[in-house]
Amino acid sequence: MYIFKKETLENVGFSKTQKMMAEIIGVSEGYFSKILNSKRKCSKILAYSITKTLDKNREIEDFFERVD
Repeated sequence: MYIFKKETLENVGFSKTQKMMAEIIGVSEGYFSKILNSKRKCSKILAYSITKTLDKNREIEDFFERVD
């Protein structure tokens, strides 16, 4: 499981709204918000999808930390 690094949220420039990003990724806006606020863990696949939606040139480790 992965959790979003809180400190990275401040450095992310959203080119799309959270609602649009949630739709692209295929999750609800509420669930997506909880992930970005480090209140929910997510799978590696979802972490990858979020990472690539935020910035195609970044890797999972840039935005997420692995937790068990």
